[in-house]
Amino acid sequence: MRNFTPKIIAIASLLAAVPLSSAYAVHRHRAEPGGMSVEARAVLDQLQGVKQGIVEAMDAKAITPQQEHDLMMQAASIHRSATGGGAYQSLLGQIEKLDQQLQVDTGGGTYMGDGSDGGYYPNG
Repeated sequence: MRNFTPKIIAIASLLAAVPLSSAYAVHRHRAEPGGMSVEARAVLDQLQGVKQGIVEAMDAKAITPQQEHDLMMQAASIHRSATGGGAYQSLLGQIEKLDQQLQVDTGGGTYMGDGSDGGYYPNG
């Protein structure tokens, strides 16, 4: 089990504070001046927050280089889908899953169980 450092706790707090569900609370079919829809911009903004969390987790040595690579590859796939006009609700779900995976990898994920059997186990 990894020791919890203030950086890891700060990263987990930051990720938990970013409400992914509100990103889709925008008007459909609106477009920004650059031609990108508001939905796509919201998805990319949420994805940027998760990517920043991945970088900070790597800097804090809370994840391995392989975990960072895997998470960034998932983020790149979501980014390509968002810029290609993918289904935005589905993309937000993928970002939520990526965020949860980052939290599990850093030891800050949602745990299930009450510890009565000797421990808590990551849910995910």
